[in-house]
Amino acid sequence: MEECRFEKSELQASFMTATPLWYDSWSLCEVADRTRSIQIHHIAGIVYVALPAVEITQPDNLVVLKVAGDGSFSALSTSLPSSEPPPMVNGAIRDLFVSSSLHIQSQSILSTQHASNSTPVMEECRFEKSELQASFMTATPLWYDSWSLCEVADRTRSIQIHHIAGIVYVALPAVEITQPDNLVVLKVAGDGSFSALSTSLPSSEPPPMVNGAIRDLFVSSSLHIQSQITQGLEMEERKQVVITGHSTGGAVAAVTALWLLSQPSKPSFRLLCITFGCPLLGNQSLSSSISRSRLAHNFCNVVSIHDLAPRRNDDLWPFGTFLFCSDNGGVCLDNADSVRRMFFILNSTGTPNIEERPRYEHYVSTLSHQFLVSRSFSGGSLSDNSYQAGVALAVESLGFSRDNPSGVSAKECIEAATEITRAPIVRSSELAIELGNVLPSRLEIQWFKDSCDGSPKQLGYYDNFKVMSKREMKVNVSRAKLAKFWDGVIRMLEKNELPFDFHLGKKWVYASQFYQLLAEPLDIAYFYKYVYSRTKGHYMENGNRPKRYLEIDKWWKEKGEPHKEKGARTRYASTTQDTCFWAKLEEAKECLDDMKSESIDEQRRYLLWKRIVGFERYAETLVKMKEVSVDVLARNSSYSVWVERLSEFKIKKGNMVADDAMEF
Repeated sequence: MEECRFEKSELQASFMTATPLWYDSWSLCEVADRTRSIQIHHIAGIVYVALPAVEITQPDNLVVLKVAGDGSFSALSTSLPSSEPPPMVNGAIRDLFVSSSLHIQSQSILSTQHASNSTPVMEECRFEKSELQASFMTATPLWYDSWSLCEVADRTRSIQIHHIAGIVYVALPAVEITQPDNLVVLKVAGDGSFSALSTSLPSSEPPPMVNGAIRDLFVSSSLHIQSQITQGLEMEERKQVVITGHSTGGAVAAVTALWLLSQPSKPSFRLLCITFGCPLLGNQSLSSSISRSRLAHNFCNVVSIHDLAPRRNDDLWPFGTFLFCSDNGGVCLDNADSVRRMFFILNSTGTPNIEERPRYEHYVSTLSHQFLVSRSFSGGSLSDNSYQAGVALAVESLGFSRDNPSGVSAKECIEAATEITRAPIVRSSELAIELGNVLPSRLEIQWFKDSCDGSPKQLGYYDNFKVMSKREMKVNVSRAKLAKFWDGVIRMLEKNELPFDFHLGKKWVYASQFYQLLAEPLDIAYFYKYVYSRTKGHYMENGNRPKRYLEIDKWWKEKGEPHKEKGARTRYASTTQDTCFWAKLEEAKECLDDMKSESIDEQRRYLLWKRIVGFERYAETLVKMKEVSVDVLARNSSYSVWVERLSEFKIKKGNMVADDAMEF
């Protein structure tokens, strides 16, 4: 897909030269060279250290850089292959560094402390990206190809499915509907078509609702579209699909894309939905559940500032990224509140409702070239602040003057959208620090497990934790701290307070896995010591298992790394790989106890025995594959005791044999 790639070297250079770092650094270099002295200044919260140029007579005299042992550059030694020669640097430059390094370090520390007290936020180093993001989107062939197929679909009044540059395009025709705002409940629970959305729906929130007429159009065409996509993908090596449509065709396209994305099993292809002048589809619950399900980034809605259709109903809510277009360019907003605010601004300006189809055709044919030519700013001089300059360009791209009330409102809307977009990124950075703060609690549990594994009691840390002596009480505090931290992470994800792809980051996937493998057995032990009753149900029943573990399981599944063949383990795992092993054991223990009762009927006895044998085989497989930790096989562990009791029961009952089909 050569057409879909970007050459970013020139754009990256433009970014760098647009920051005040570029200008301020050179200004201080000039002062340092002129005064022949080190210049240390703090500007807008940044400590600048400018070193003067010095004439050297032997520029190519290389000396070894000390990276091993207690050398000044010891951190580099970890990345140095043993077969590689040592790093070397210019000797004269090294000598200049040695003579000035301590002075630079001390002055930088003092200046950093002063700068942090005086200017906590580096406002000048931010970028306003809404206008640039719009330019990117309009420069891709996705924009032109999608609209071209929308025109064909509307003209022929039929679904268009084409292959262009390795992408399967599906364009749906616009259809006139008589009841545009008749909302109906979207079935997300049980076996509903949008069941994946149900996991993100708080019990206190009203159900997601969509336009009834659009829903009916989707129902009549969804299976045909899915079969056509499947056939189309068989012809392509890269599994990528774009579903598009204009006006009501875009609305049907959006519901179709949402249906494909919200199936219990995710589609095997990458999916993007691009709509043009699409009316809003549903209520706030629909918008919120799509955002919480991390699906909003799959939707791009192109809206002309002259088109009233997307903004004529204040009761409906947007989702996805909105590209607002005018003759001057475009602006992207991807937060529902910001999009609604922009709709309000456009409505209040009395923007004329020019016939919208020719406008979209005009934007597609002209804006895609605007990215490739130099932009000029007609609103006077641009601010030296790169962020404020970006905001000014974004306001102008909407066709507003920055001096009139509408321009001021648009500026405030764009600035608010930037803050909303930055907040999850900032919160994610803060969360990384908080993760480090709870690390001692995880190490406390690890130390507890290691000490139990080596204990002569031969109980293992699961059974030791149930004792709840003074030592276990201390470990329980660490368990509670970790649970509080990860519950907080899950809540922040549900409230969209973290980046949409947060749960896909390797750092968080592995950190959560390490936590779960170590801590969930203790949560199970705590549950069966203090919480369990036959009426309340077992750990894995009736919602007793903490939600954090259900979500972490999903993260691991969504990580999506290809399966790699693993060799057989040569020793037992450091932690049991099935974190619910002990919960399954507790159920098997209860089944064995019930089997000894004389009051149960034959059918109940058969079902109990089926579950016992199923768990026995499952556990034996884990042990054989060494997927359990040594604590499971400790002489006095609950599992070892259960195996012994089961053996005695079999002997007593004459070696009962279960059907081979029995599974736990």
